[in-house]
Amino acid sequence: MFSILLSCGLTKKANTSEIEFIISLQRTACFGTCPIYKIEIFSDGSGIYTGTRFVENIGITKFSLSETQLNLILTKAEAIGFTSMKEEYSEPISDLPTTFIQIKDKRIRDYTGAPKTLKNLENLIDQLYQKAIKQ
Repeated sequence: MFSILLSCGLTKKANTSEIEFIISLQRTACFGTCPIYKIEIFSDGSGIYTGTRFVENIGITKFSLSETQLNLILTKAEAIGFTSMKEEYSEPISDLPTTFIQIKDKRIRDYTGAPKTLKNLENLIDQLYQKAIKQ
């Protein structure tokens, strides 16, 4: 029985059409009313939004991005040198929300002091999610 389960798992992992997680944007709490949510996007364009607090949509919302929209995020990330950016942007200031952004295997913690190009990428992901749920 164990060998059958093991071989099934190996076959599934070998399948190249497997949907993979590729993009995540998470905004955390501050001492005020900062929006708390997470956006996760997969290789097929499907996405999951989880709104926690101080957002219009509380709970889980599924959405889809087009291939063009998905490529826009990935192209923008490449253009700004996302993979070469620091792992963390932070300064000794309190009461700010933290943004975590991940594209493929690279994850950045953005508390404060991040380049404007990174902020623009974070905002692009927000905008594309907002556009997707209005369709």
